[in-house]
Amino acid sequence: MKKIYIILFTLCMAGMSLVSCNDWLDVRPADEIKEEYLFETGNGYRTALNGIYRKMATFDLYGSNLSWGLVDAWGQVYDLKKSTDNGGGKAMKKIADFAYKNSELVPTTDAMWAAAWNIIANCNNLVQQVAEEDTMLFFNRTQEKNMILGEAIALRGYMHFDLLRMYAPSPAMNPGERTFIPYVDKYPSYLSDRQTVDYCLQQIIADLEKAQKMLWEVDKNYNFETEERFDKSPSGEYRFLYYRGFRLNYYAVTATLARVYLYAGRLDDAYNAAKVLIDIVANKGYFKALTSYSYIESGNVKMYDDIIFALYSTDLTDWDQEINHSTDNASSPSSESYLAIGTKIVDEFFGSEQSSDWRLKYQLGPKSSYYYYRSLKYRRQDEGTKYGKVNSVMIPMIRMSEMYYIAAEAICGKDLGLAKSYLTSVKKGRGIYYPNLDAVVDQPTMIDAIVNDARREFFGEGQTFFMYKRLKKELKGVFYDDYVIYKPDEEHLVLPLPDSESNI
Repeated sequence: MKKIYIILFTLCMAGMSLVSCNDWLDVRPADEIKEEYLFETGNGYRTALNGIYRKMATFDLYGSNLSWGLVDAWGQVYDLKKSTDNGGGKAMKKIADFAYKNSELVPTTDAMWAAAWNIIANCNNLVQQVAEEDTMLFFNRTQEKNMILGEAIALRGYMHFDLLRMYAPSPAMNPGERTFIPYVDKYPSYLSDRQTVDYCLQQIIADLEKAQKMLWEVDKNYNFETEERFDKSPSGEYRFLYYRGFRLNYYAVTATLARVYLYAGRLDDAYNAAKVLIDIVANKGYFKALTSYSYIESGNVKMYDDIIFALYSTDLTDWDQEINHSTDNASSPSSESYLAIGTKIVDEFFGSEQSSDWRLKYQLGPKSSYYYYRSLKYRRQDEGTKYGKVNSVMIPMIRMSEMYYIAAEAICGKDLGLAKSYLTSVKKGRGIYYPNLDAVVDQPTMIDAIVNDARREFFGEGQTFFMYKRLKKELKGVFYDDYVIYKPDEEHLVLPLPDSESNI
């Protein structure tokens, strides 16, 4: 691979900075820091790690393209005829049509590719630097060193996994011994060979398992209740060690492992990893879903109590408004451009549970015409409400609901009743107190029921496309009141490498 140049970003984000940015690194540029100065102090290592998270939350990556934007358009989540061309709208329309080489899409996918590899380069540099550093440089000594090292290794695996899911077939699509993307674990990297899907998955799992062991020692005594991981922290030197919900913490790494194991077809491992989170909910109440819709009406439209890992961006609602106009006249948007979800899709996936499902009531706006609902998940919330400020800056990355889906899918061939109970847990946490699963009679119907609920849960979070790809299911979009079905083949489910990388 061509040399990936590293840019290390400072982070002046409330709740994640140690002290003011100016106090961190005096007289250095605000967005680019020479390496020899950055790693002179423990605060420099904090800056480097926070800069990785900041870069991940940009529009090119999870601030839009890899969450509610490009990947959801690819997964046929939206009917884009109501969408504007602003805010990435042109690129979303082209990828929804699988026009990968279109001139209105290529700059967006090229930028996404470059940003992802920049993250990996930053992770590799940080891993190499911190691994050799004396623990005495860090305020919290060994625990802080292991926190930074473990998170950097995990982030490297996380980013490679999403690149693999975009640019290579899933294992269910039989990629064989063909090679697709490299796995880069050194900095600098001037040339890296493409690897097979199986090889990449092995390396991703190895990184995540290594990070998981390190982060258990960091997080085992931490309180992961909702306010502790997202809203509260001490002042002074300890601030960096908190806000664990906005970091790839031990439980988030375990959840990511469950996601990767399932993708790789390792059902027992996927179940065991998901069960760790399920047991934590039962024993400590961490990541438990909402118990009342009143929390949503107080600004908690993302229902973030069960989010295990999120990113932070103060630009998020501005990006959403540019394409979705979601803060303007939301109750009567018939003359606006917005991210639409067709009535036929809503009717199919919500079915008889429409009247009770909070996801429809609070995360999708009212029908603006006979055909469309609108996405409201990223609408700016009133900061005067109890949960509005946090919701407006939060990018969900992985939820507890996904752990129940993974456990249900992994176990349903052995214990259908237990699988039903896991899916029931998700539904009850979304206001469906009396779910009817009588139609679920075997493994295939259980998987269909999981997909049905996950399609409601994942919209705006970039996981719908990957779910269909993993299962090798036909993508189901909608054009006005007719379905559009796309075959689960490489033509529709694999993004070609950028032309500039043809020499990999």
